[in-house]
Amino acid sequence: MWLQLFLKCATVADIKILYRKLAKEHHPDHGGDTRTMQDINAAYLTALERHHGDKTTDTEGKEHVYHYNAAVEQAIMNKIAELLAFKMPGVEIELIGFWIWIHGDTYPNREQLKAAHCEWHGKRQMWYWRQVRSIGYSGRDFDTLRAMYGGRTFSSSADEPNAVAAV
Repeated sequence: MWLQLFLKCATVADIKILYRKLAKEHHPDHGGDTRTMQDINAAYLTALERHHGDKTTDTEGKEHVYHYNAAVEQAIMNKIAELLAFKMPGVEIELIGFWIWIHGDTYPNREQLKAAHCEWHGKRQMWYWRQVRSIGYSGRDFDTLRAMYGGRTFSSSADEPNAVAAV
């Protein structure tokens, strides 16, 4: 059932939008059940795998190729869920490409972030986590990164309406 919904999506971006919508509705932290969320996760990863090698063009006209990597996709999903579980008011969690950026009022949660293997980026003055160590953004600003790799912000506060546990 879930896979059929994902297979109707034409792009990786569409798949991720649908995933976030379904996660908001069915994640156990938001009133859903674990089994349903596991089924959604499996369908999501299968749909992403079907788009391996797809080419897109960013706003600057540069072509990008989507490379599916199940371990990386799963690690990102797990890390975002872990960070959201901290329920950090005033903190935003943003996914850009394979990097997760954590910004806002992070000081009270610095020990949790360290324990979650997040690192402090002194130049950007925010925390980050990345699974893939070989990819760098070479100092580009966030608007450029969002245009190149896509971006999604997650709220870590349980009382904020856009809190989700997905990529």
